Amino acid sequence: MLELNAIASVEWNPELGQKLKSMRGKVSRRVLAAKVMDKYEYKVSQQYIQLLEHPEGSERAPSTVSFRLLRYLTEALDSDIYELFDSPKIIAKDT
Repeated sequence: MLELNAIASVEWNPELGQKLKSMRGKVSRRVLAAKVMDKYEYKVSQQYIQLLEHPEGSERAPSTVSFRLLRYLTEALDSDIYELFDSPKIIAKDT
């Protein structure tokens, strides 16, 4: 078992960006950023979310992304982080 807090960052790529965009659906980037701030007190801009969704061709796009941010984004979308990675469920250890 791997504890979620043990993962610092994830190597980002366009495929993951498309999955995130698909998960977001009709929720605007602005609303998603506000949900993350309100629920987790973690500041993320709608522009950064756009860079995550469309990393190709942008020098400003991140090559790695905080795993914590990805958890917050997916949870704010009423989803789980494992759906982003098409992997078995990852269980968080209560701290």
